[in-house]
Amino acid sequence: MARERSDAFKLSFHRTFALSRFAVGQILHLVAEFEALDTTRPLSWEVIRARTSLGTVQVEAFRRYTFRTGLVTNKERLTEFGRMVASADPTLAELATQWLMHYHLSAPQGPGPFFWHYVATSCLRIGTRLTSSDVAQTIALAVREQSGQDPKPRIAREAGTVFLGSYAKPEGLSQLRLIQEVERGLYLVTDPSPVPVWVFGFALVDYWERQWGNRITVDLAALFEPGGLSSIFFLGSEAVDEVLGTLQREKLIDVYRVAPPYQVVRQWGSDARRMCLDRAYASN
Repeated sequence: MARERSDAFKLSFHRTFALSRFAVGQILHLVAEFEALDTTRPLSWEVIRARTSLGTVQVEAFRRYTFRTGLVTNKERLTEFGRMVASADPTLAELATQWLMHYHLSAPQGPGPFFWHYVATSCLRIGTRLTSSDVAQTIALAVREQSGQDPKPRIAREAGTVFLGSYAKPEGLSQLRLIQEVERGLYLVTDPSPVPVWVFGFALVDYWERQWGNRITVDLAALFEPGGLSSIFFLGSEAVDEVLGTLQREKLIDVYRVAPPYQVVRQWGSDARRMCLDRAYASN
């Protein structure tokens, strides 16, 4: 899979297509099939065209979506998350799947495009009404802060339209109930579906290891930093405390509240991601 070579290219990775679970699922299952054959041969564009219903430009776009939602690596091998989804949720319809796709798109050190994190954590406020032009302005600010340059207005508008459609359209991440189109071109940010405990557990493990490496403890307040884990999932302190309490009882973490600064202590082992996914998909 070709790597993006410039910020402008990252901004248009979608090729004007909003996220489609059906399209991503076709590529995911083809990757799973190739992996089951134990072949080292890379999945080619020609094979994807022949074995899916995707058009030429769609193949390009949705290969990138499959990577950016955390389902495959940049070498198009299944991640632990992708392997679980391929077997337990082939239509990518489960709430756990869609929250984790959102997480990977939005995590600051994750595989998502840089602007997605910026928009998700600064633009999406419950009750806010947005247009693609509003989102485009935020995207332009993100590009300006990262590169010192202004993106072409058309490219920023296309990215804004794609971002909103990826959540609002039925074929996107609609189970999250995060963004609703209330009239043509106008969107409302709504109170989203609850985040399953083990989805947050998986994200906490992944976020911790990307942000803080092998550290054993971090300040509890670090989860509430602007753009941090709580804002990725739109959770307030009470909701986060409730989830952390469950994860503490399950011995994934410990939380020390004897005296400030309060601390979160990692208790998980090397198989924590897999364990969290097993729990998240236990009923499938």
